[in-house]
Amino acid sequence: MQYLIALGGLVVLVSAILAAMGFHGRPQVVGIDLGTTFSVVALKATDGTVSIIPDHVTGKQLLPSVVTYKSDGKVLVGDVAVAQRGRSPERTIFNAKRFIGRELGEVSQESAEHAYRVVGNFTENSREPNASSLASPAGFAIELDGKKERWVSPIDVGAEVVAHMRRSVTQHLGDILSIRRFLEPNSELLRRPETAFRAAGFEISRAVICVPAKFGFPETKATQEAFERAGMKVMRILEEPTAAAIAYNLHKGEGVRHVLVYDIGGGTLDTSLLYMNGNAVSVLSVAGDDHLGGSDFDIQMRRLLESKLERGDVQIADSETAKESCESSGLHILAEDAKIRLSSEQKVETRCRASDGKDRIFAIGRQEFEDASSELFSRAMAPVQKVLDDQMMTTDYINDVVLVGGASRTPKLRELLQDFFGSSKRLHTEIDPDITVAWGAASVLD
Repeated sequence: MQYLIALGGLVVLVSAILAAMGFHGRPQVVGIDLGTTFSVVALKATDGTVSIIPDHVTGKQLLPSVVTYKSDGKVLVGDVAVAQRGRSPERTIFNAKRFIGRELGEVSQESAEHAYRVVGNFTENSREPNASSLASPAGFAIELDGKKERWVSPIDVGAEVVAHMRRSVTQHLGDILSIRRFLEPNSELLRRPETAFRAAGFEISRAVICVPAKFGFPETKATQEAFERAGMKVMRILEEPTAAAIAYNLHKGEGVRHVLVYDIGGGTLDTSLLYMNGNAVSVLSVAGDDHLGGSDFDIQMRRLLESKLERGDVQIADSETAKESCESSGLHILAEDAKIRLSSEQKVETRCRASDGKDRIFAIGRQEFEDASSELFSRAMAPVQKVLDDQMMTTDYINDVVLVGGASRTPKLRELLQDFFGSSKRLHTEIDPDITVAWGAASVLD
């Protein structure tokens, strides 16, 4: 009885505060970008404001789309899973989106790039229990205790990421409402704030989701199944470039508009040409590079550091302040950090710890890095020309250019795009490119 009284009081409290925040008693719908490298969840209130929900573990807006399956059956998601990549590479699944809805024979190139084993379905209830069958759905072999193996599908991996984000939404709303201040320290309700949300009519179980424009029916269906396994009902499926354009309200303009969406994330580049006429939106053309993204620029920076080390183009310091070694793995961590800093600085320094106990100090200039990455930049611009050529268009037809994905912050890429389209064309970068797709998915809701 005491539990029911406490729940009833909490329901009244939750309802009142949520109503004041703009949530008026309907099941809440979130917008989710289940990305290759990072995933993002956004929530829209009835007053039109959109907010990105932080990860309930780290507080970050971006959740790494990484899942570790430990030998004891425990599952880790996000940053804690990323930390396992060096310790348990064969159990840590990343880039699962590249395999979702695809058969083993279609992913041979992607399979070779990862430390974990990509195999066909070998579960007992599989119609084709053959790990080597090229026609079998692609998945991952995870070794358990006792040398047994478990087959995990990309759908399973996606469901773990979605379920984690769903918990983040519930936790975030609970923190905003300061529920903890109204409960006893060890109350059962404290551990289950979603109980009060459901009772008050604010269940977080519906989503607008996004998929790449190049996804076919199998990939799209598998993505939807990942959400359903996580307990989410898919209300609408948007193509990612459409969501990006909606984030900027480009669908609300008058007349016909042609929008080019340039999406370059950690591992892939997608360029899409959209036709927009009011709420009517269609993708006219898609081109890209499935093996070009921010990680490739990280590798190029690492190679630059390695070449400097081999040539002796470094300073030697007696102090041992470097956190990373001068081995390849340590240089890769330094490379990613240096690349990011060069987006806002013209020159940066970094250091590694050599085997002789002394530090090696590198100086890297932005121009030096851009010259070393010239082939990557050339590849990055090729899909832009292709989507225009496919529609026999010139840049004169393009009204807006939207940049999406973390690697789109690279100054040289923005410079090349601006030069390509001319100074009169605006590059939309006002919204954080990492969250644009999820923002658009949430924005589409009435």
